[in-house]
Amino acid sequence: MRKTLLSLMLPVLVASTAWAELVPRGPILIMSDHDFTLDNGVVGGWGILGDPFVISGIRIDAGGENYGILISATTRPVLIRDVEILGARLAGIKVQSAKNVVIENVWVRGCATGISVFLSTNLSVSASRIEECPDGVKVTFSSQVELSEVLVSRCRTGVWFTGATSSLLVGSVVERCDVGVSVELHCEGIVVARNAILGCRIPAQSEGGAAWDDGARGNYWEGFLARDDNGDGILDRPYRVGVGEDRFPLASPPER
Repeated sequence: MRKTLLSLMLPVLVASTAWAELVPRGPILIMSDHDFTLDNGVVGGWGILGDPFVISGIRIDAGGENYGILISATTRPVLIRDVEILGARLAGIKVQSAKNVVIENVWVRGCATGISVFLSTNLSVSASRIEECPDGVKVTFSSQVELSEVLVSRCRTGVWFTGATSSLLVGSVVERCDVGVSVELHCEGIVVARNAILGCRIPAQSEGGAAWDDGARGNYWEGFLARDDNGDGILDRPYRVGVGEDRFPLASPPER
């Protein structure tokens, strides 16, 4: 079943990019709206809603530098797309004190943290892969962050919400992590739904502040055994997560 789910996910993550054709370059450090320049990897856009700055088509081997891409103290819209990052000491992509950032179809591996979002708002990550990072995706003291169709694999903690609000993890796969999803430190309004949590030692842990379903469907928790007497694809017993529960755990991984 896991193989079937990943076979559905992976084409989405790689369809728009020929990874071998990415252009190598060094880390990108953007510390203000004035740093969205050609030298910093911007290849298009005007930095406005509907036409964001675009950083695309590059491979960054950070070589132990702190970040592959750092976006800090910015407000103008930016799209990071079709990018591969490896070897960053702190984070492959870090977004801090920023807003209006879209990350899609990126592949981050071998960094201390795959994607780190800190003190930021209005950000989305979609159709991306985070692999072999101690921490996959960290959302810290941030709001309105949406993670969708993300594959997080072989990390210590897959997805980590800390002090976050009004954020969403949906339609994603978290696999072979020590901890799949963690929600802690006074989070509010976190929704985790329609994901597959596969082969994690601790599938999820929560101190509260999260809904583990969207009111109709929850998540697939590999190894959780319960009946589905009416065959509606939702197990007849809730799945406990810390102080919360998934009221509608899925009998099989959600299809994409």
